[in-house]
Order: sequence, then C-alpha cells, then structure tokens
Amino acid sequence: MLLRRKNLLVTLSLCLCLQAFAQNMTNDDTTNDIFLSPKTTPIYKGYKNTKGSIYANKDFQNGSVFKEGKVVANNVGLRYNVQEEEIELKKNANSSSTVANVIKADQSIHVRILNEAFVYLVSPDKNQKAGYFMVMSEGSKLTIYKKIIKNFVEGKKSVNSYSRDVPDTFKEKEQLYIVSNTGSLTKLPNGKGKRKKLFASKEAEMKSFIDSNNLSIRKESDFYKAVSYYNTL
Repeated sequence: MLLRRKNLLVTLSLCLCLQAFAQNMTNDDTTNDIFLSPKTTPIYKGYKNTKGSIYANKDFQNGSVFKEGKVVANNVGLRYNVQEEEIELKKNANSSSTVANVIKADQSIHVRILNEAFVYLVSPDKNQKAGYFMVMSEGSKLTIYKKIIKNFVEGKKSVNSYSRDVPDTFKEKEQLYIVSNTGSLTKLPNGKGKRKKLFASKEAEMKSFIDSNNLSIRKESDFYKAVSYYNTL
C-alpha cells in the first residue's frame, strides 16, 4: 500500500513537471511568433572560391531583438544576410546548430548586433528595395542611416600563364540615407552646399558651429557631429 502511494506521488509529480514544461514551451513559442518568421535557413560560411561574403559579418554575434521598443529576445546569435535582406538568429552565437531562424521583416521589429542597431525600412525610392539599415545618428530633426550593399562581380579565368584567375567577388559599398522630421527617407547628397541646406531651419547657429569646430561636412564623421548638434537646437 505504501509503495502504491509512493508511485502515485511520483506519477503526480511527473505530470505536474511535464505540465509546467509544456506551459513554458507554449509561452516561448508564443513569444517567438512575435518576431520570428516561419522560414529557416541553413548555416554556411559563404560561397566556395569567392572573395567577400553575402553577410555584413559572416559570424553570428551576440545581440538582442526588439518589438515596438521592447526586448523580446536577448543574448541570441544574430547576423545580417545583406543579399537576402534577412536577419538570421540562433539561440546563441556559439551554438553548433546547422539551421538558423529568420527575423520577421517588419518595421516594428529591430535588432541590435553588438553595438550596432538595424531597422527594417521601406524606401520611397523604387530602385531601392525594402531592407535593413544601420542607425548611425538618431534625433528629432534628422536621423542618419547607413545601407550596406553587396554587389556580385563575376570572376575571370586567366588567359595565359602570366596572369592569375580572378575569383568571383562580393564587393561591399555603403550609402548614407537621412530621414527628416517629415518622415521621408532619401539618399544623403554628397555636395557640401546640399548638405548645408539640411540645416536651413537653424542656418546661423549651424554655420557658427561648423566654422568654430572646423568641420568638413562632406566627411562622414564631421557630418555626424553636425547632425548631432543640429538635433539639440
């Protein structure tokens, strides 16, 4: 009789543990549905005999996922697939998993990989498809984004013994974009005069700041300084 009672207690305890485990799994699945797409993708380092990579960084790095400004996943492994415009996710950066999840392409979701924030934006430029942009400087008047672009350049076979094969290459370039308080996303102009026009509402103050700090606003780092100051005015 005592043995049967012990067995009953063990069975009840096991049921309660399984129920709690199932509840936790359900909660996790519900949370995952908020930011993960149904898609999964195989994990690989890149194309064979090809220079460069389709990733901003081919290694998964530690990061977090945010939904409407709130953390929904923390200390996970993330990497940005530039070619597919996807953020891939593993449970942690050092996981040996051969398959990764994919973050939903949604403007309410953004990720932070190490110290870099990536947001998903839809561009009004018909030649620029929707995708992920790095947040370089954020403010009430002007926000600066950086778009990473990967162009595939086909290689060439050597034509004689004096030359070498040129491998296929993914060449990376970057393009800066700005968003004004009107909400429009546009490419940042290269010219000094056109950049100064961005500060037209505070022209006198900005001229004084740029001159006194000897800034060249065609230089990326100096332009960030000017924008940061402009956003305080």
